[in-house]
Amino acid sequence: MIFDDISFIKPDIPFDRTYRKSNPAPQFRRKFRADAAGGAKLSVCGLGYAYFYLNGKPVSRDLFTAPVSNYDKTLWYNVYDVSDLICDGENVIAVWCGNGWYNEEFSTSWDFDKARWRDLPKFILRLDIDGKMAVCSDENWKCNADSAIWFNALRSGEYFDARKFKADWTETDFNDKDWGKVAVDHTPPLGRFRECKCEPVREFEAYPAQKSTRTGENTWLFDTGQNISGYIRLGVKGESGQMLTIRYAEEADEKGNLLLNRMNAHYHESEFQTDRLICSGEKMIWSPRFTYHGFRFIEIEGLKDTDDVEVSGIFVHQAVEKNTKFQCSDEFINQLFRAGQYSVYSNMFYMLTDCPTREKLGWTNDAQSSMEQILTNFRAEKLMEKWLYDIYDAMNEEGALPGIIPTAGWGYEWGNGPVSDGILFEIPYRCYFHTGDPEMLIRSLPCFRKYLAFLQRTADEDGYVRWGLWDWAKPGFLENGESREPDVPPEFINALLIRKFYHVTALAQELSGAQGQEYEECAEKLKRRVISDYIDGQGRCRVEKQSAVALLIYYGVYERLGPLKKQLKELIESADFHHDCGMVGLRRLYMALNKCGLEEYAYRILTARGYPGYREWFEQGATSLWEYWDWSWHEDSKNHHMYSDFMSWIIKTVLGIRPERKKDASVRVHVDPYFFQALDHAEGEYGAGQGTVRVAWRKEAGRVRLAIEVPDKVQVFHGGQKLKPGRHEFMEEEQKSG
Repeated sequence: MIFDDISFIKPDIPFDRTYRKSNPAPQFRRKFRADAAGGAKLSVCGLGYAYFYLNGKPVSRDLFTAPVSNYDKTLWYNVYDVSDLICDGENVIAVWCGNGWYNEEFSTSWDFDKARWRDLPKFILRLDIDGKMAVCSDENWKCNADSAIWFNALRSGEYFDARKFKADWTETDFNDKDWGKVAVDHTPPLGRFRECKCEPVREFEAYPAQKSTRTGENTWLFDTGQNISGYIRLGVKGESGQMLTIRYAEEADEKGNLLLNRMNAHYHESEFQTDRLICSGEKMIWSPRFTYHGFRFIEIEGLKDTDDVEVSGIFVHQAVEKNTKFQCSDEFINQLFRAGQYSVYSNMFYMLTDCPTREKLGWTNDAQSSMEQILTNFRAEKLMEKWLYDIYDAMNEEGALPGIIPTAGWGYEWGNGPVSDGILFEIPYRCYFHTGDPEMLIRSLPCFRKYLAFLQRTADEDGYVRWGLWDWAKPGFLENGESREPDVPPEFINALLIRKFYHVTALAQELSGAQGQEYEECAEKLKRRVISDYIDGQGRCRVEKQSAVALLIYYGVYERLGPLKKQLKELIESADFHHDCGMVGLRRLYMALNKCGLEEYAYRILTARGYPGYREWFEQGATSLWEYWDWSWHEDSKNHHMYSDFMSWIIKTVLGIRPERKKDASVRVHVDPYFFQALDHAEGEYGAGQGTVRVAWRKEAGRVRLAIEVPDKVQVFHGGQKLKPGRHEFMEEEQKSG
């Protein structure tokens, strides 16, 4: 193993598990000599986070490593080629460690302060030069346990005293005579080491403050114009000892007050989304290192004026590439699609988080509702593969999964169930669908079988699983801050989802060379039971709700489509073309309407004015997707991705790009756009394996000119006919919605 006979090192100070308002981020250094190197490789794991430097230069631009995990199961490490950073002669390697998820001190609702893995920030390292280990983490390092960062908590903030910071601390000639010794942690690591091969977290766009407003004698509010994940980039001089308190929020009222009342309800001990900077009297550019926030607005307390002060919001997220492009003649649809991209990126931090503000947790119900869209619109397979290992780790001995992953132990009693746990099946299935690589599906088989056996043990005598999260966050589901009881039975939703789990398991069995008939039979049995219990003699759903009818249509659980189509049509019309679904129903509603030939109904819901609807969010100032439809709840998240599946529907319907996975693992892409009455033109693209399919259409004199660009090595079909590589143009008739 890569770190055999090497130990973590940490500050040589006692570890205190209690919450302290002073919690410095330790710095480490070691000098070494090297001959001219032909090649050098650095392997590192910092817990919670660590940044590494060689001869004064950062080893990489990666942020927030080591990647989050269940640290008692997996320790993710990174490997960097540092050949260009090694000098002939004396060298120095330096490390700065922070707490991250590994050592969260303060109490919240999710119990990370109770994690059994908690300890002082520490790291393990080996540097190989010309194939031989030259340096490792050992007793020969020096440590500064009292650095300029005097407090750091990922989900709270970071405090930095510029007066104590020595800019040359990573250089070879820095005088470290006052630094102390390190403690070598000989305790075997709780988790196994695994190399992280997904894209790193990096800094991306900067959003300079568009407006600054004085809101107090020494307090200013800055508006960056865009809700993002990240942190401030602050250019300031100030007087030596002058303290600036920096608070972040997604919303501010008309008086410039940050709206945080409900958002910080889980932070009883620590401050929420707050950084502090003590100025040194010298001009500096500063950002925190060990925390990030979700925000559009930045409040700075302690500023006398804004002369020579520069404020920007820095967008930080996983370096995952987009897989699609889209634009059309309806600027609201374009705005909505962009907002979806912002919300997905804002929640890519080595897992798929719910929000970058209140929790930063890997809520699996949110992820399951978004996964098809994400793997359509983003090349996120490597990130999802990393998170899938964390999902394996989170499964307990009984086969249960928690509602948040990774977890320190919370989430097995609430927030889980098939609506959430289905992420175990959704990630490998969607990755296979878009790449044709069955490896993730086959590797997941033991966990599939274990989880399905767990569900069978928890089912009642009728075969229904009646526990778990339901059609969460539908319009009006909050009452006095509490969620109302579900109006679609959880056991109904669970049965349809579990049927899908059986199908995915059967597919994985077949791809592994085994038989999947047993699981297909279980799926068929569930289908017959749902039809018997939930569809009446006229073929209509006994649960008169959009979500219930849409789920039956989406999953093909019926004997006749006609009655369900009529029922769904009536429900949409009675709601004046607004949705009445939570995250489970809305994820399936648009494609269910497509299946019924009611594409125009889906478009009308997507673009509806008034409550509830996406457009109303933007009329209230949204620049990203929100958590709830009841926008008057200002204190809840304004950067959630769980309602983003419309982005997949847009690609598959407006552009008409629908990939199809064949049994031989090849991909066929069908291109058959729907030419909506309200649109004059649309264009975009989808990355399909070894090429990019491009589509553009425009209405001309009562007909539609359609252009399709077909790449080499991708099978593309239009109207059932296979197209040769190259550009094709067609004159089409407009469709009439059924």
